[in-house]
Amino acid sequence: MGRGELVFLGGFMGSGKTSVGQRLAEAVGLPFVDLDKAIELRAGASVAEIFASQGEEGFRRLEAQSLREISDLERCIVALGGGALKDPKGRELIRKKGRLVILDASADTVKNRVAAQPGQRPLLKMENLEDLWERRRPLYSDGDLRVETDHLNVSQVAEAVREGLSLPLRGDCDQRILGDERTGLVVVGQGVLSRLPELLGRTDTYVVADSMTGPLFEPVVGQTRGRSVLPRGEDAKTMDVVEGLYDDFLSVGMDRGDVVLALGGGCVGDVAGFAAATWMRGIELVQCPTTLLAQVDSSIGGKVGVNLPQGKNLVGAFHRPKIVLSDVNCLTSLSWKDYRQGLGEVVKYGLGEDPELFDLLERNVEGLLRRDPGLLVEVVARCASIKLDLVSRDEREHDVRTRLNLGHTVAHGLEAASGYRDWSHGDAVAVGMVVATELSCRLGECDRHRLDGLNRLLTDLRLPRRPDRPWSDLECHIARDKKFRKGSPRLVLPRSGEVSFVWEGPIEELRRAYDEVYRS
Repeated sequence: MGRGELVFLGGFMGSGKTSVGQRLAEAVGLPFVDLDKAIELRAGASVAEIFASQGEEGFRRLEAQSLREISDLERCIVALGGGALKDPKGRELIRKKGRLVILDASADTVKNRVAAQPGQRPLLKMENLEDLWERRRPLYSDGDLRVETDHLNVSQVAEAVREGLSLPLRGDCDQRILGDERTGLVVVGQGVLSRLPELLGRTDTYVVADSMTGPLFEPVVGQTRGRSVLPRGEDAKTMDVVEGLYDDFLSVGMDRGDVVLALGGGCVGDVAGFAAATWMRGIELVQCPTTLLAQVDSSIGGKVGVNLPQGKNLVGAFHRPKIVLSDVNCLTSLSWKDYRQGLGEVVKYGLGEDPELFDLLERNVEGLLRRDPGLLVEVVARCASIKLDLVSRDEREHDVRTRLNLGHTVAHGLEAASGYRDWSHGDAVAVGMVVATELSCRLGECDRHRLDGLNRLLTDLRLPRRPDRPWSDLECHIARDKKFRKGSPRLVLPRSGEVSFVWEGPIEELRRAYDEVYRS
């Protein structure tokens, strides 16, 4: 979104960036990430070990890489390392993407604070503290806000930053508990990640996250038994990565009484869930989805799996989580592109299953765009309730659960035709819904008013409405769709005044509808 959504805390070592950042994030309800911790997760080594093996130059390369990745987030509190502002490109990126707050401290204050943390400052093994402090002072001369910390405690500094940037305090938010022990519980709310030990009745879960979700959210869930860090995105969904998880489980003695906690988006949930489903023939799984797409869709229902070179999700299992903990606070930091993918799936639930939800979305576009937490709790809970109901009636997707594939046949074709580069899932589903609704109108099952409303809503939510390539580019991919029967598509289509239905007919009808949307 716009400048100022990210808050970067800069300053010399010992100025309190990490402790102040944690306190500030808690007060305003935003995720917090410590840049040094993110580097350690990426490298699989401590800052001191990185300095020892790669020197300061190697550390700064990792720092620049992690900073670029973090800068793609939307709303977040970021504690910078003491030397992060040395890089002119890094400073430029920080000022472009957010607001820089300098926490200032005198040399004496820094000396006293650092003395209380022996062994945690590898630079001090190479340089004198006073000399380093004098040389770095110019780095901290420029910021959107400056707070003198010498005579303030952590809470006072955090409050000074909050007031100086006019950040609103975190408000109270409803919490919804859905499902039961048979279907698995789904808990939706603001700040519910911190309730995990209470809800689960234990604190020794094994966390599987990626290099971004680990430093952002793992501290919130409290004490854990161990941790594995996955590559980001689809690169994690391989059998090699799963075998690495098995090695990690073995190293800490995981048995059938243990619990795997998947902390991340759909890819983390798929891989961690598949590992949990197959380790010792199945151990308990807790899903903590951190994306909107995962909260409303992939974390619920028990589908887990990985890719093969021959195709996506060809190896998998059904393994329902014991608890799904959907904390809408996690959605504040999502990049706009990632957040938008979830909106595509949310519209699908409204169009195909719940006209009242569709109307709610139409009335609250601005709230969705600004990620109002109360609205998100309502929307995520309604989508989760729909999916829980369908899954409880048809876990293996032989009947009513198929309706959740509305828009997905064309979506999968678009994704495959682009080599899974140009089209992300929620964007593709949005276009697939338009094509499906056009076909339903042609069949007399849906009225044009519904199609017009869908197009307006997608436009308002900044989702695409038409494909960017002709039918001939998609046809071979669509013909391989697993829902085809003897060469004929079985499509989920919306129906006016009712839930969606499965239509089976000639592929030529689908082509005509696609061409109409493509030319529109």
